[in-house]
Amino acid sequence: MNELIYSLLLKTAQGLTLFGSLRFTIDTTQPATPGPAIDAAAAGRGDAGALLAQLQQQQQQQQQQQPIEIELFAYRIDGAVTIPFVTGAGPVPLTGLALFTFLGPPATFFTSSTDPARNLFLQFNGISNDNITGGLVWRAGEPGELIFSVLGTQLQLPA
Repeated sequence: MNELIYSLLLKTAQGLTLFGSLRFTIDTTQPATPGPAIDAAAAGRGDAGALLAQLQQQQQQQQQQQPIEIELFAYRIDGAVTIPFVTGAGPVPLTGLALFTFLGPPATFFTSSTDPARNLFLQFNGISNDNITGGLVWRAGEPGELIFSVLGTQLQLPA
């Protein structure tokens, strides 16, 4: 399992712009089964497992309307995100799911914090081989909730 590292640029609708970093690994040794994967992703308040269940429900509704079927493979991801002016100096641990189609790069990533004291939800997609985009919610449902759009560039470490 190789660790992927991204430099992040985060921006709120009010114009607050911050920098951060994201580090994670994808466990591709075996696909995540829905039950344990949802349990693993549901550790924080930003519930990636509930979002996956909602996506599956929407997919079932769409299948009733249209006979198109897309098969996705879920793999567990573990990592951490650091945004110094939001999360403090220490990284916030993350766990979640990477959804892949049969051929090609990951379709999307859903993660949530495993630290209940630092409630965070992050969803992102790859837009090129080296760039990601998505959204981050810090302290969802709390008075100090912050919603960020996220752009990330993968860092290439020397071999």
